[in-house]
Amino acid sequence: MSLILGVWMTSVGTYQGLALRLAQQEGRRSELRLDFDTYELAEQLRVNSNQAHLRNTPNTSSIGLKNESSRVSSRNHSVRPVIKPALKNK
Repeated sequence: MSLILGVWMTSVGTYQGLALRLAQQEGRRSELRLDFDTYELAEQLRVNSNQAHLRNTPNTSSIGLKNESSRVSSRNHSVRPVIKPALKNK
């Protein structure tokens, strides 16, 4: 009986540790997402203000803006491929 109780207590302790680490990681991810979104918005505003400035300034080349990335957040893309089961009976 004491062996079962010992295993049970160890399992509960392990579960609590995993739950705590998961909550901490989710908090860090949330902070990183917020920081990343803030950075992306600032970059978008910078690029838009540069483009507006270039449109209003005569004799200015926009070569530098041709290679500007689309600034799409990487989390908008799926990390894992979505596997859809083939429907056999349609």
